[in-house]
Amino acid sequence: MKDIPFDFHGAKFTIKVLTSETNGSYTILDVIHPPNLGPTLHMHPKGPETFYIADGEYEFILDNKTIMAKTGDMIFVPKGKPHRFVVGKNGGHALVISPPDLEFYFYKVSELLAKGVVSYETESDVGKQYGQIFLDNTKHWK
Repeated sequence: MKDIPFDFHGAKFTIKVLTSETNGSYTILDVIHPPNLGPTLHMHPKGPETFYIADGEYEFILDNKTIMAKTGDMIFVPKGKPHRFVVGKNGGHALVISPPDLEFYFYKVSELLAKGVVSYETESDVGKQYGQIFLDNTKHWK
C-alpha cells in the first residue's frame, strides 16, 4: 500500500507515510489531482489536515470562506472543521498531512472503485470507519 500509486476518483494517490509509522498521529499522502475535481463538504474528527500545494491552484471552502491556494501555499484545516476544495482548471499536485487512518479510507474506496461504481452511501460508510465524515453529497468528487 505504501509508495504504490493508486487511482481514487481519477486522482493519483501515493501513501508516503502510514499512520502506523507516526504512532497513530497522522498519515502523509502525495496526490496528483485532475482538473475540477474535489470532495463534497466534509470534516475529520480524528485530527487536523494540512495541504501543501506543490503545483496548481485549489479553491478551498473553510469556515464558509473561500481561500484561493496556489503553488507554494499551505492550507491548515483544524480538527472537526467542515471544508472542501476544488482543483483548478489545469489540475494540481498536493502533499497532504491527514488525520490518522485516513489512508485506509482512500485505499479501501479505490479498491471498491476498481470493481465498479461506488454509491455515495457506501463511500460515506467507509469514510465513517476511518475519520472522513461527509456533510452533503451535492458535489462529491465531481
